[in-house]
Amino acid sequence: MTKVLIIGDVIVDKYIHGTSTRLSPEAPVPVVTQKKITESIGGAGLVYENLKSLGVDVELYDHGEENSIKTRVICDGHYVTRIDDDRYANSTAVLNKVVNDDFSKYDYVILSDYNKGVLDESYQIIKHINRFGCRVIVDPKDYAIHYDGAWLVKPNYKEFRDFEFTVWKGNIITTNAGNNVTAMIDNTVYDIPVDTVEVSDVTGAGDCFLAAFVYGLSRGYDYQTCLELAVKGSAASVKHTGTYVLKVEDIEERVVFTNGVFDILHQGHLKLLSEAYTLGTKLIVGLNSDASVKRLKGNARPINDQQKRKTQLEMLPWISEVIIFEENTPYELIKQTKPHVIVKGGDYSVDEVVGNDLAEVYIVPTAEGYSTTNIIEASK
Repeated sequence: MTKVLIIGDVIVDKYIHGTSTRLSPEAPVPVVTQKKITESIGGAGLVYENLKSLGVDVELYDHGEENSIKTRVICDGHYVTRIDDDRYANSTAVLNKVVNDDFSKYDYVILSDYNKGVLDESYQIIKHINRFGCRVIVDPKDYAIHYDGAWLVKPNYKEFRDFEFTVWKGNIITTNAGNNVTAMIDNTVYDIPVDTVEVSDVTGAGDCFLAAFVYGLSRGYDYQTCLELAVKGSAASVKHTGTYVLKVEDIEERVVFTNGVFDILHQGHLKLLSEAYTLGTKLIVGLNSDASVKRLKGNARPINDQQKRKTQLEMLPWISEVIIFEENTPYELIKQTKPHVIVKGGDYSVDEVVGNDLAEVYIVPTAEGYSTTNIIEASK
């Protein structure tokens, strides 16, 4: 499974929510009656929270420095002001920590730069991380030269123009506030349209974009699909007030996979399939072929051939697709279908389930008293 590390400036986003019915006698500003205070994590922390929510194996690098705090006052759903309490990191201390660490277990390292000091020595940080074969992805806040050696950079249009990314020779994605996203990755040009959506708050939209893109990479999608997911992630973010943490359903179908022989459908099967359906938006069933059933259960099985079994399953309202597989286990089929969740019925532990290294595993306990073997014996 793809492993991702995030290094960068973590920002605490604090929200003071209130209401107002009058202006202050001291100045032409509203008097806000405080109702509640909420906090969420932003910057590099928001990228981390998004990737974690999307099911990516991700870690947030502990650089040991203080976090900046951004406090927003929201009155009756509208911004009144923002108060920044910036805490600047000791970049030399961060660099000394990074160059003494081993990054060999990570496939991607994201540098989330908010210009608060953590990544002031980004060039040296990238140079060190590249020694371990990681792909470094940068969300920049400084001139392109500081990120030399990165596998990919993601400036917005202003950063692209002002920080000299016009001369960047490597992989690059450029966003532009509601306009098409353009990219050059592995010498291929991409131009991804962006739908018009009602914008509530742009806070964290870039972090959601980046997280959704890396989520796609972690699932082995092509770059076109990754970029399309990123655009959906950004669009989902701006529809919400305050920082938003993406769910898989915001950007794509959540695929659930289960498998079996399903020779004679019974209540135990129906319990398994109906519960599996509730875990996502699309349920795929891997069905053992007749030949594989005979290898696993003997020449007397199956009672119903594979086409009959497939047709019966397709009649159930929970199932989106039934795929027959010839192997003894569905491992290759799981790799092909890339589910988010694998569902197994019975008294298994997670590490006993085929494909546990490819997706989250969910166990549905066996429905007592129901099995195809018992039905066959009772019919004799």
